[in-house]
Amino acid sequence: MRDTVPGTTQPQSVGVGSLDNVRAVFWQAYRHLFPPHSLAAQTASGSVVISWSIMDEPNARYPYAAPVMLRFDEALLEAMWKADPRQRLRIAEKHESTLREGLRGYDPFARFPNARVVNIG
Repeated sequence: MRDTVPGTTQPQSVGVGSLDNVRAVFWQAYRHLFPPHSLAAQTASGSVVISWSIMDEPNARYPYAAPVMLRFDEALLEAMWKADPRQRLRIAEKHESTLREGLRGYDPFARFPNARVVNIG
């Protein structure tokens, strides 16, 4: 329980590729929208970048899918830090429709693999 309820509302410092407790909940809630072998990593700015290997795909020009970047509204993150674990999951699930809409037209095999940026919150 200690690692799921922070002593402060400020995000903990995380290593490269790690997800803090709040962003891990978003990834848990949205993981089913991506291939099973997808990886999520937290950036220094607090965004989450998601990508996966596509080397075995015949249409792939690059070894990884064009990344999807999730940016989070500060008020949403604050609400998540203050929420208990069940509330966090409900809050994340409530925003799934925003991510789905943001992924409309996304092409993981894009000729120029620019990140798809989706603002959550």
